[in-house]
Amino acid sequence: MKKELENLHVELQQYKESVFNTEYDLDRIIYDLDSHISLLSNQADKLDYLVSIGSGLMCGLLDILWVGEFSLERGQNIASDEINSFVTKTAKLLGCRDEDLESAVRFLEKKFPIPSDGNTHDFCSGLHHHLRDFAHHPTIVGLIFSLLTQFTGKSYGTDVKGTFMAVDVPEVSRAFIGNDVSSKILFGTITWFFHLVSDVAGSSSSVGKSGGTGIPGPLLALAKELSVLPFFKNINIGNNSISVFLSKLFSGTLLAKHDEKGRIIKDTVLKFDLRGELGVGIEIGRQSFPVVANECIVRSFYFIRRLALEIHENDIRNIEVLKQIDWGKVTPLNTPTIARMLTIATGVFTTVDVGEAIVTQKYWVSINYVGVGRFAVAIGEDVSWCFKARSIKEIKQMYEDIQRFAYTQAHENIYKRMVADMDMDKLGLTVEQTMILYNLEYYKTLNDIQFTKLPFNNEGVKHLKQSWLDEWKEYISKGFSSFLQIEDVKLHWYTKQELIQKIEENAPQNTWFRLVLLETMIFEPYYPLGLEKDKKGKDIPSKKYKDLQNIITGYKKGDGDEYIDSFFSGSYYSKGYIKRLRKCYNKMFRELNEVLKTVITSVSITTLITIVTIATAGALAPSIAVALVGSNFAGLSGAALTSACLAYLGGGAIAIGGAGMAGGTIAIVGGGAILGFGVGAGVGGAVGAVGLLGKKNTILQSAKLLVSVREIFLNDEHDTIYSNSVYEKYVQSIMDIEKGIVELKLQADVANGKEKKELQDKIKKAQESVEAMKIARKNLRKFISSFEEGLAQV
Repeated sequence: MKKELENLHVELQQYKESVFNTEYDLDRIIYDLDSHISLLSNQADKLDYLVSIGSGLMCGLLDILWVGEFSLERGQNIASDEINSFVTKTAKLLGCRDEDLESAVRFLEKKFPIPSDGNTHDFCSGLHHHLRDFAHHPTIVGLIFSLLTQFTGKSYGTDVKGTFMAVDVPEVSRAFIGNDVSSKILFGTITWFFHLVSDVAGSSSSVGKSGGTGIPGPLLALAKELSVLPFFKNINIGNNSISVFLSKLFSGTLLAKHDEKGRIIKDTVLKFDLRGELGVGIEIGRQSFPVVANECIVRSFYFIRRLALEIHENDIRNIEVLKQIDWGKVTPLNTPTIARMLTIATGVFTTVDVGEAIVTQKYWVSINYVGVGRFAVAIGEDVSWCFKARSIKEIKQMYEDIQRFAYTQAHENIYKRMVADMDMDKLGLTVEQTMILYNLEYYKTLNDIQFTKLPFNNEGVKHLKQSWLDEWKEYISKGFSSFLQIEDVKLHWYTKQELIQKIEENAPQNTWFRLVLLETMIFEPYYPLGLEKDKKGKDIPSKKYKDLQNIITGYKKGDGDEYIDSFFSGSYYSKGYIKRLRKCYNKMFRELNEVLKTVITSVSITTLITIVTIATAGALAPSIAVALVGSNFAGLSGAALTSACLAYLGGGAIAIGGAGMAGGTIAIVGGGAILGFGVGAGVGGAVGAVGLLGKKNTILQSAKLLVSVREIFLNDEHDTIYSNSVYEKYVQSIMDIEKGIVELKLQADVANGKEKKELQDKIKKAQESVEAMKIARKNLRKFISSFEEGLAQV
């Protein structure tokens, strides 16, 4: 019974989720990751982009025509009026009978005095007293120092140079210090607060005169407090120390204009006190209006359109069935699509805004800083979605790499689809043969570990490689049953002697063994095998073996090929067979990627052959043809080899539209300096990274199929009948895919929204696959017909 199980061919069965471990169901894992990537990817279409652009343009014009320039003076005037009104109302509520601002300030100063006002001269002049005395700061730090003054009898602030200082409260002001803890806290908080209200519009002696000297706003107060720290104290801004810079900003001389003699123009003085900071806020509020409008337009359109699509797709005709709507698809929040739309809208808005500032040469005063900030946030959100999708794509790539080197039921399905109703013995493996494949891959990797020789950290690298091999062995063992979709089948690991015995028991002279050699040759170890958490707690492909993924410490194909070639000492195949497979595989892979190939790299040799060939009127063409492409036809010799080579250079046998042997001669003689044109040296440039990703799986499988046909079925077995059957099925597969593309296009024409986007993505991927398959088909037909031409001469 065991023997029968081991020789059972892997066949398509109905999937039973309860039987197989979903942890190793690579197809399902990759499918789920694809779905996750779709959710994290932007799904906006042309209409979404047009509305986003239109909204950005309209709101940009609104900013230019209505908001206009950023004016601190305008904002400060509005803020001053509001503050004056606030001070007057506060004083009236607390008992002031007069309604003018000067009386209100005098009333509050008299009712709520603080001790540090007695230290005005200690902090160098009354003009900057409110900035340098920390108890006049409307911040947490200001409150703390107000309380400290109550408990220590000292005032705290800076001198004119910005040096921190603590001075005794004069005797005349000590009456404003509490006698007990409760009164100290009361004076240090409530009295302090209302005193600041009295000072916010200026002192009683300065109010109404050029705006009066107010108190610093929270931002300027915080900057002043930080400026006493050693790290900030020695910083210079322009020609001013940070202390002088803040003082000039507070007094208004920093922003003032100067006359021809460099003197300050009095009417242009703009004090950056609390009223100045509120003025900035008011101006920012003005700038926010078109930015908010832009946001609302985009989000509203997204909501209305998605709601309409949901109503249409669910055929909702009354309010009662609105619960069928997936509100997650409708709500314009936290989706990659709305993030992309807002990036476009805010980007257009900012472009219009900055463009106007440059054209009018108003520059900084004409820029909408809120819009610039919103654009920066939009870019950050958009990029974050891209990073999230990229992280999932990296995980998906990890599982695709595992699947690529795991012989699964999917491999059988690929071949089965192409060669239905054919002899599956040629393109299938039994369970035991599949075990042999994994064992060969194991010993190939073990050999790489044993012969690793590095000038530095050699033992560390070998240990890391061995760790990977142990982990891979465990992963393959546990997933074996799930890979093959066969219940309770176990993977056996053999000693080298047992492995050779198992190979001999399975008739290695047959096709299966050469297919196993091909798969073993292609296998490349040290790819990620699991996930780990990054610093943010997100899943990413494990970086445990990243140091093994480079040309210095990583796996070396040449060494691996030599090991496989020497493993059996030529018992089952000729010496150099693996090298032949590698050469063919590399060539097929390059051709399927449309990489530019050069047959002859030496200009001198090319020129010499050209001259000799033309001089002899093509008499040497057969010899040159064999020299150029003879290595492709390892199964032919003599006249048969010459005929096949000439036919190959001519594009294949005449029967398939090529020029046959004559075409080969023409290509060499007439080609002159571009010898090798018929071999593909003139093929287009390399496919871009995006295109390669779309074609990757098709290319990998087609390359292996081409090598199987060329080297195994034709060069080894001369089986043109079977090779033609493979070709016919391959062509049929291309036709089926193209038919499916037509059907998808018809569906996409009537689809909307997300469904249309998904269909278009499927169409694109299918077209990329067909493109690669057509290159493979042409290559396959060309080689088969040329080989047949050669056999005809035998």
